[in-house]
Amino acid sequence: MVVWLGLCLLLIVLSLYLLYAFERQTRIDRLTHNWPAPPSLPILGHLHILAKLVGPHPFRRATELVNTHLKDHRGKLWLGTKLYLVDCNPKDIQALCSAQQMLQKTTDYKVFENWLCEGLFTADYDKWFQRRKTLTPAFNYTMIKQFVQVFERQSRILLPRVAEYAESGKSVDFLDLISCYTLDVICETALGVSVDAQSGKRSSYLEAVREVLHVIDYRLKNLFYRHSFIYRRTALFRREQELLKTLHGFTEGIVQERQHQFNLDEVNRNTMSTKDAEMDKRPALSFLDTLLQAKTPEGASLSVKEIREEVDTIIFGGFDLTATVLKFVMYNMTLHTDHQQQCREEIWQICGKDTKEPITIEQVQQLEFLEWCVKETLRMYPPAPLLTRRATANCQINDFFIPKGNDVVISPMYMGRCKDFFPEPLVFKPERWARGAEPKIEATTFIPFMTGARSCLGQRYAMVMIKSVMAHLLRSYRFEPIGERQVKMKLNFVVTLHTVEPYYCRVRAIE
Repeated sequence: MVVWLGLCLLLIVLSLYLLYAFERQTRIDRLTHNWPAPPSLPILGHLHILAKLVGPHPFRRATELVNTHLKDHRGKLWLGTKLYLVDCNPKDIQALCSAQQMLQKTTDYKVFENWLCEGLFTADYDKWFQRRKTLTPAFNYTMIKQFVQVFERQSRILLPRVAEYAESGKSVDFLDLISCYTLDVICETALGVSVDAQSGKRSSYLEAVREVLHVIDYRLKNLFYRHSFIYRRTALFRREQELLKTLHGFTEGIVQERQHQFNLDEVNRNTMSTKDAEMDKRPALSFLDTLLQAKTPEGASLSVKEIREEVDTIIFGGFDLTATVLKFVMYNMTLHTDHQQQCREEIWQICGKDTKEPITIEQVQQLEFLEWCVKETLRMYPPAPLLTRRATANCQINDFFIPKGNDVVISPMYMGRCKDFFPEPLVFKPERWARGAEPKIEATTFIPFMTGARSCLGQRYAMVMIKSVMAHLLRSYRFEPIGERQVKMKLNFVVTLHTVEPYYCRVRAIE
């Protein structure tokens, strides 16, 4: 009797939930009636259509789905009872990325919170708004200019490592090689110390960074592990906690030591003026130094935890995302060797052939064709192919209504590969970025670093670093495909874009 009563109660609860879900879905469908969409099923939504993405060639299948069901680069998809509005229309992008109601990130980013806590990447709107103003000075031109000496120094460590592959003739996993460089660079610019990733020595911090990224990647791929209640009861969560002790302990130790020095002596390099840094009278400031001197809107100093979460966020962006961009830039260089040679000749003309001579920021800024190649790579292979935002209140973007609590998906990759915005979108054409080139590229169709209020704060820093290290590499070495020609790589992504197989190439020294 008790069992039957329990089953009846369960059936009643389930029926009430399904009724509520159906009525909610119908109401939101009515509010978003002018968003184009394929026919949906009650409760299931468009899961029967999205199931086609499972299997080989997900990018090709996604392109077919978008071309079939999106109209004027807009659409809506129901994942069960969860609505996703897809908006890649350039007319909407600026308003969409600047509207105060659309500056909240979605729950998908929660998987980063154990590591990055409430840093700029994962913070909700209120905290992000305050912290953004505090951090903006750390990414101004004067700060980036002094970091060029770090890019130069770490490039000098990278080049002999590349020379070993050139001499041996062995193929090189370029991402593995360049990620050691980017980690050393970002740690030195963020913390003022290097983890010596390029030395080849075992580093507990380097290994922890790499492994925690794998943990996050696995968690994003597993729908059950996205739920904290389930995830906290797994062995993967326990392993993540061990890794976080290393990661947070490393960062906090350096923060506390610098903070102690800062309190003891206000004349040391943590308190030097920007003017002194620009004149090279003392060592360059790190992001940490800037954060130690930063104040909240109330005039208080940031806590150790607040500083740590921002430094960890900067390290994540500068290490993983920048290394991924560099991998795809070099992939395009081996896929299009004529463009690689054109970059090299520009570098020789502006920076000279003498590899002993440093490459200055003024020279980096003059490398126009190299910048076109980087931009063309970002167009075709943006590090974050999909971006999501949650509406914190009802929002109207042009003629389209976005109900509170629903998520909007923006795809820099779709926009970069759309023939309506970029003729011959699958052809690598750096010259499309030349001044006066036709058709003119609209700013809202090229958003690899996003746009608007919540765009990437470090995009200028990343561009200078990428051009600087590429100039050093191409000035001295020729990068070639493994076979007669570069094999096109299959793509894969969860949050960041990667290739299914590692990207290998060969290196030859230029005499």
